[in-house]
Order: sequence, then structure tokens, then C-alpha cells
Amino acid sequence: MTVFLTPHYMEEAAESDYIIVIDHGEIAAKGTPAVLKTRYTTDTLRLSVLDESALRQIMEELKLDFTVSAGEFVVKLPDIMAAIPIAEKCQNYINSFQVLQGTMDEAFIGITGRELRQ
Repeated sequence: MTVFLTPHYMEEAAESDYIIVIDHGEIAAKGTPAVLKTRYTTDTLRLSVLDESALRQIMEELKLDFTVSAGEFVVKLPDIMAAIPIAEKCQNYINSFQVLQGTMDEAFIGITGRELRQ
């Protein structure tokens, strides 16, 4: 049986087995939530800093794509597993870390170029 669901929140869509994103009457993307998130989002590693200069040096040595804001480094990851060696290398210079996977909201923006209500 097929059920069409038109959610108001993309995280509701994340519970579906298969998603088709229609933008301006055209199919813009389709796949499982995992496939769409992998294709259209970026996983990130957030590092709470003890020693900013040492951490910056490690980031530059590893040639990582990162930003710094309010004592926190945010590193774009090629995949979720890339967080492990980075966190290990930085462990002496951080308070904590958090690995965040892309969300369906981010996937929707990546597919359509805008938020759901625009």
C-alpha cells in the first residue's frame, strides 16, 4: 500500500520509508531519508575548546574545513566516521565534542535552495 503524506515539518518526513520532494510541480529529489540526508547535507563535529591556538593548528595541519564561533570549533565532515580520528587527535585541547548528522530540514534546503515556508 502507498500513502502520500504532505508534512508541515521535514522531521515528520524523516520517519517515512521513502521521500519524494516536489518543487514547483517537478520531482526535485527522491530516496530514503538516509540517502537524501547523505546526498544533500553535511555532518559536523563541534568541539568545545580548551586551547584555541593548538586546536587551530591541528585543524590547519589536517586541512579541515572549519569555523570558530564563541569558543567552539565547527568542522564539516566528509562522513560521520571522520569525526573519530579528529576527536582523538584533538582530545587534549577540548572540553567536549558533539557529532551532528544532517537533518531533513537541511536536506530540503539543499534540494530546493530555500526553507519549507518560502
